[in-house]
Amino acid sequence: MTDPRLRLFCLPFAGGSVAIYNQWSQGLPAGVELCPVQLPGRERRLSEKPIGDLAALVDALLPAIAPLLDRPFAFFGYSMGARISLELARRLQARNGPRPVGLLLGAAGPPSLNTRDPIHLLPEAEFIAELRRYDGTPEEIFQHRELLELVLPMLRADFGIAFTADGPQPPRLEVPISVVGSPEDKHVPTANLEGWRNETRSEDVRVRLFPGGHFFIKSQRDALLAYISEELNRWMGRAP
Repeated sequence: MTDPRLRLFCLPFAGGSVAIYNQWSQGLPAGVELCPVQLPGRERRLSEKPIGDLAALVDALLPAIAPLLDRPFAFFGYSMGARISLELARRLQARNGPRPVGLLLGAAGPPSLNTRDPIHLLPEAEFIAELRRYDGTPEEIFQHRELLELVLPMLRADFGIAFTADGPQPPRLEVPISVVGSPEDKHVPTANLEGWRNETRSEDVRVRLFPGGHFFIKSQRDALLAYISEELNRWMGRAP
């Protein structure tokens, strides 16, 4: 897109990649450029070492997206991607850089309410058992030892990112936040979604629920895209 009105940067869930966003462009409003962010250790970046430290990952991502922040933009982060999106927005704000028109965050509570066990620290057999519980890793990967050994470092790094706790007195954002979740999500209680209100001084915080469990991004794609489009249109109405 040569002259986008807004850029939407999309961050994946743990173990995921930009592939989940491949068909999203046609479901977004006119003038919105889809900008999926590929993390190290997967697909075309498979040869790169996965980054399991959130601060280091943000250090690596910001220079890559900085040239694209010359017009209004928003972040969409799903599960682990929500944690990355929050930290990117915080870092930009701390540097007095450009700020997103809003954050779209899915299948994740705020870091202050993350009470899940840090599964990335488990021994291999237990870690694999927990991965199966999440239902996000195709079963065929578990059945092929060589493939499993290839992706395990990436999965450990990703869950390390997802479970990153906040430091003392984390900064509050100044931007709208729109949160999407599912009442059937076994990993993120619906009540935790409301906790995102404490991450921003903006009074524009919305929560929308979809059926489908933790990975409703797959089963509810069209409905989710319709809601994302609604929010982007609303925010673009305020953008300069």
